[in-house]
Amino acid sequence: MSRTDTSCRPVTAPRSAALAVLLVLAVLVVPPSEAAAAADDTAERWSGYRIPGNGRASGGWIGAYRVGDTPVYVVTPGRKPNRAGFRPARTTDDLSGRKGATPRETERAAWVLSKYGGYKDPVQAAAVDAAVLHLLAGSAWQLGGVRGAPRVRASGDPATVRRFVRLMLRQSRASAGSYHASVSAGAADVGGVTSVTVRVTDGGGGPVAGLPVSVTSPDGGPSTPAAGPIEAVTGDDGRAQVRLVAPKAGWRTVTAEVRQVPDHRLHVRGPDRKGQAAVAEAGARRTVVASTLAAVRGPQTLTLAADPSLVVVGAPARVVATIGGDGTRRTATASLQGPFASATAVNCAGASAGQVSASVAGDGAYALPSITPSGGGYFAWRVAVDGTETSLPVTACDAPVKVRARSAVSVAAPATAAPFDVISAQVTVTGLPFGGPVDVTTALYGPYATAGEACTGNHREVTQRRPGNGTFSSLSFQVEQSGWYAWLASVPEGDLWLGSTSACGVVGTLTQVL
Repeated sequence: MSRTDTSCRPVTAPRSAALAVLLVLAVLVVPPSEAAAAADDTAERWSGYRIPGNGRASGGWIGAYRVGDTPVYVVTPGRKPNRAGFRPARTTDDLSGRKGATPRETERAAWVLSKYGGYKDPVQAAAVDAAVLHLLAGSAWQLGGVRGAPRVRASGDPATVRRFVRLMLRQSRASAGSYHASVSAGAADVGGVTSVTVRVTDGGGGPVAGLPVSVTSPDGGPSTPAAGPIEAVTGDDGRAQVRLVAPKAGWRTVTAEVRQVPDHRLHVRGPDRKGQAAVAEAGARRTVVASTLAAVRGPQTLTLAADPSLVVVGAPARVVATIGGDGTRRTATASLQGPFASATAVNCAGASAGQVSASVAGDGAYALPSITPSGGGYFAWRVAVDGTETSLPVTACDAPVKVRARSAVSVAAPATAAPFDVISAQVTVTGLPFGGPVDVTTALYGPYATAGEACTGNHREVTQRRPGNGTFSSLSFQVEQSGWYAWLASVPEGDLWLGSTSACGVVGTLTQVL
């Protein structure tokens, strides 16, 4: 996101080394500018050539005048010479309205004056004079016109002046108009740097080289003072690149101020006395200001708490994530990692018992959707919070959870036996996570006269250590008397499972001794 604002400050160019005129390629000198200050409002000849007078402003001189310290050029050549002075300058982008120069011709003349008019060299000043009248004063004043051509011929170096005029006209056709600046800034992490690129284009969209640029970024707050200004100059591609420190997370405004930009408007000074000539100021430059928002990513905070930390298989488990970030809506994803056989083995790599997600925004504690584990074991919550344009993603692995399984045990007894037989039952254990070991107790109740009396009173029992889930034969019991006998098996509670007892006195758990 960027925006461009402009402000205008008319300036004039300082004097520098003399202009070099090459036989093969004419080189125009583009001066830097300096602040204009007028001592009075009368004009005097500044740089150019004497030519024959004609009683009008176009006669006697081809080149630049000076009002105070500001170079000026005649824009109404058919009027009387100005001897009374000038009014303050006004800006315009359409000099003559419907009757004369078009807005396009006006901005081209403004570009020539701004770009080349502030340099004190007689050849260049005469060329600027001729180019401005070519664009603003009508066909008679064009370079080959009945009034324009004799003025150029009367200059001290007509061939070079004509060559310069053609060059100025060609360049103004390509480049005149409002210059534009844009700023782009890359994302950065706190403690890093923001890469900033400033691009300047002329009225034709072409790159502009050699313009000074200042880049600043007011981060705000006494602990994070404004960054910059950092000075740069646009290169041949019209770009200037700088790097700003990024001390604070969030959106930062990056502002570029491009100076010495040729103005696309004429700065016209009308005459104090009616009928006398008006002039346009040379060397008027403006400052273009462009800005953009740049993202600086900072760390987020994330802490986890299991709610609850102990559950039984079939019950829901959830995690409460306390998140601190930039307040932007984003997604938090939670997974219940495991199961593991011991608390020391817990980690957040490998398989999980499920994954859920929820949207989060402002800072605070968020109870994320629950997950129902299907087996016992030790687990850990892993939560990942997405990054945003101004915050880095964050992940935490914490909040251990112990899930206790539900063990189950069943008995398959022989249906009949004879007195003094030695008998055993088949015992099946299920639901133990990660195996055992587990001590399984098998009890034999009886004898009873009827099956309905089973599972009470006298009994005998044995305990066997088993490695875990599975079916095995219990230790044997000798049955000496006739009647009904009932079998019952039990599994004690363990660290990761609940204890269980088999059904007793039902079909399959009774043995009749005949």
